[in-house]
Amino acid sequence: MPSPAQPAPVTPTPVTPVPTKPAPVRGPLLIQVRVNFPALVAGKKVAVPWVQTLTIPSERAAALRQRAVVTQSLQADLDAFLKPLAQPRDARFEQQPDGQWVVLQRNGLKVDAEATRTALAQLLRGERSGAVNVVVTGQVAPKRTLDFFASRGVTTFLATGATSYAGSSEARIKNIHVGAANFRDRLFEGRTFSFNQFVGPITTRNGYVTGLVIAGEQTVNGVGGGICQVSTTAFRTLYGAGLPIVQRQNHSYQVFYYDPHGLDAAIYQPQLDLKFANDTGGALWFQTEWDDRQATLAITVFGQARDFQVQVDAPRTLKTTPAPKDRLIFDASLSKGERKQVDWAAPGATIEVTRRFVRGGQTFKQDTLRSVYRPWPNIFRVGTKG
Repeated sequence: MPSPAQPAPVTPTPVTPVPTKPAPVRGPLLIQVRVNFPALVAGKKVAVPWVQTLTIPSERAAALRQRAVVTQSLQADLDAFLKPLAQPRDARFEQQPDGQWVVLQRNGLKVDAEATRTALAQLLRGERSGAVNVVVTGQVAPKRTLDFFASRGVTTFLATGATSYAGSSEARIKNIHVGAANFRDRLFEGRTFSFNQFVGPITTRNGYVTGLVIAGEQTVNGVGGGICQVSTTAFRTLYGAGLPIVQRQNHSYQVFYYDPHGLDAAIYQPQLDLKFANDTGGALWFQTEWDDRQATLAITVFGQARDFQVQVDAPRTLKTTPAPKDRLIFDASLSKGERKQVDWAAPGATIEVTRRFVRGGQTFKQDTLRSVYRPWPNIFRVGTKG
C-alpha cells in the first residue's frame, strides 16, 4: 500500500523591519572657538587652551534643527560672536579658575567663515553631532605682547586691595571711576610711588566733579570728593605687597566707607600724599576693576617674584572714645527750620595693624601700622533764612 503524501515544507516569509526615524537631537546648540593662546606662567612662556562658546537655547535650537538651514538670524548671531574675536587684545594678567594669575595674550583670530557655516549647516541637518567648532586659520598678535612683561620681569602677582563704596552718591562714584582709571593696565617704573603724581591733578579738567571732602572740622563740597576711596584701595594693595610706607595719613575720623578701619589713606593735593618705596627691584604693573552693582573697587599689583610672603593681620582696636554730641551749623542759605545732616557720628579710636614678612614658614620681619581717629559728631546744617 503506498505511503500517504507528505505536506511540502512551508518557508516563512521574512519580516521587513519598519524603518525608524533617528531620535531628534535635543538640547542647546553650541558653537565653540577652541584655540591655544600664548601665556606667561610663573615667568615661562607656554601655550594655554582657551575656549569661548556661543549657546543657542534649546527651544530656538529645536526650531533651527527642524528647518535644517542656517537662517539669517543665526548667521547674524554667529557674526556678532566672531567679530570681537578678530580684534587682538593686549596681553594682561588674568586670574584662572584655580586662582593662579597668568599673563594671557589674546591674539586676534582669523576665521574661515564659509567652512564654519558649512559645519553648522551639517549639524542642523543631523549629518554630524556635538558642538560646532569655528574653523580658525590663523592668529594676529596685539601691540602689547608677553615680551612687554617678560623683558621687565613683571611675572608675579603681589597683592590685591579692595574697598566698598556702597551708599556713595553719583558724584562720588564718578570721581572713584576717574581716579581708579589711572590704575587700569598701567606700568610704574621708579623708586618711590607717589599717589598724587600717579593720578595727576584732581581737577574738573581731568574729569572730576564736585563731591563731599573732609576739610578741617567738617565735610564740605570740593572737586574730587571720593578720591580717597581710590587712595585707600591703592594703600591696601601696596601695603599687602609688602612695600615700605614713606608717607601715609589716616582720615581724621572713621569713615564708614573704609571698613575695616585702620587701613585707610587720606590724600589732599598738594599737601597730603600717599607714598611707598618700591623695593621690589623692578617695575610694578597695576590693574583695576570696579563693579557698581556690588559697589566694590579692587586694585591689583604685579611685579618681580619675591622670596617671601606678606601677611596682614586683622586690625586691633586698642581704645575707643564715644562720639560727641550733635553739632549744629546755622546756615542762612537754608529756610528757617530746615535741618540737613551733612556728617555722621563716629567714635574715636586707636587702631593697630601688624604686617608680617614670612619666608619658609617663619616670620623674619614685622611692622605695625598705627591709626588714631578723633571722635566725630553728627553735624546738621540748620536754616535761618526768613
